[in-house]
Amino acid sequence: MRLNISDIEAEVEVKTLLDGYHDAERFMALCRECPSYGTVWGCPPFDFDVNVLLAEFSTARLFATRIDFADDIKRECSSPDECSTIIREALDEAWLTLLPRLYKLERDNAGSRVFTSRCRLCGDVPCGRSTGVPCRHSDRLRNSLESVGFNVDAIARDILHTPLKWSSTNVLPEYLTLVTALFLK
Repeated sequence: MRLNISDIEAEVEVKTLLDGYHDAERFMALCRECPSYGTVWGCPPFDFDVNVLLAEFSTARLFATRIDFADDIKRECSSPDECSTIIREALDEAWLTLLPRLYKLERDNAGSRVFTSRCRLCGDVPCGRSTGVPCRHSDRLRNSLESVGFNVDAIARDILHTPLKWSSTNVLPEYLTLVTALFLK
């Protein structure tokens, strides 16, 4: 697929994120309404205390991976199914390079933790959590910023200066954005 994928990065204190962009109560309420709640290992409820985890870190490197579509790809989107397929394929393509890069950053920075996005490690195979099966990819499983209570929309807009864009039924968004982070001690 013809995409232009670019990255924007910012470094902030975790305290800044917690004070201005963390609302665990609000985002946990939203998570509870999602069909993935309690059925996917990357989603709440967690077997760890989010506040204790976040308190371990002092700095966060935030990343906005922006995915722009070529004009011919935009023209291909003429139905909700086509748009959905194009978006899914674009995200899959971006994750192929983004995830290994994030895991490498985590390995290279002792004690750090990567926050990615909705878990997609099992692909089309259902997550084992709903049937009590341990995570098949526990070595690579990371949580999203949203799932631990961060307002990713505001972070993208205010800190990364890349507002999230949304699509309508038969039109691709101007661009897609994946917001991820590396939290450092």
